[in-house]
Amino acid sequence: MNIALVDDSAADRNSLKLYLHVYLKKHRITAELEEFTCAEEYLEAAQHRTFDVVFLDIYMNGANGIEIARELRAFDSDALLIFTTTSTD
Repeated sequence: MNIALVDDSAADRNSLKLYLHVYLKKHRITAELEEFTCAEEYLEAAQHRTFDVVFLDIYMNGANGIEIARELRAFDSDALLIFTTTSTD
């Protein structure tokens, strides 16, 4: 399983990564986690590599997670999308 973490906040990526490592280990799931600091970087990688699960921050500098999900669906309709945010909005 390939998992993408797309978030411009290093602290938020690290928190999610730690939680996922615990969960995956507990459930004996083998997965590769790849981190992206911006939506554009992720979209470039997704053109060449398939991700089974994508955690997308809704509020990022530049394009937001909702916009990226729309672009992703143009060429990948199978990835499970999970939207995340630390915003109070």
